[in-house]
Amino acid sequence: MKLWHKSVVALAVTSTLLTSCGGDSDEAAVSTPELVETQAPTVTTGFGAPLDLGNGLSVTFSTPEHFIPGKYASNYTKGQLANKFSVTIKNGGTKELDPTTIIIASNAGRKNCVDVLDGDAGIEGAPADMVKAGASITFEYGVACSAKVGDPLNLSVSLGSALVAVDGKLA
Repeated sequence: MKLWHKSVVALAVTSTLLTSCGGDSDEAAVSTPELVETQAPTVTTGFGAPLDLGNGLSVTFSTPEHFIPGKYASNYTKGQLANKFSVTIKNGGTKELDPTTIIIASNAGRKNCVDVLDGDAGIEGAPADMVKAGASITFEYGVACSAKVGDPLNLSVSLGSALVAVDGKLA
């Protein structure tokens, strides 16, 4: 079941990326499956606090900040509220961590948000290089929601065998 879930998410991300790269197009967009959470979170945390996931692995999500996506940002639609935050992962374990297996889904209350990639703002998604044992990585992550400042911002993050829920508010 977990493998199927990751495959659906990978397919959705790949389809979104492929349909976002073409600029203005009159071609029909490729339909992507909607991410549905099928597993309860292992642990819940808030933004700004480091979270120990065991086995030497910890993660911190910085407090969300409002930003205005640039002209070439992907997935952003004018009128949405865009927020960005840093994700820091410390691998104090004995094995390398593959950051491409990190899956982040977001919503504002009951409304799904979309991931925003904006190279001009330093938001390029999770890195692809392995995180060696004893090392850490930090990367910027962006989301856009059809919501307003102060609405809930909820993340569901799959990291290794842990499913983390991160709860906060949109800035």
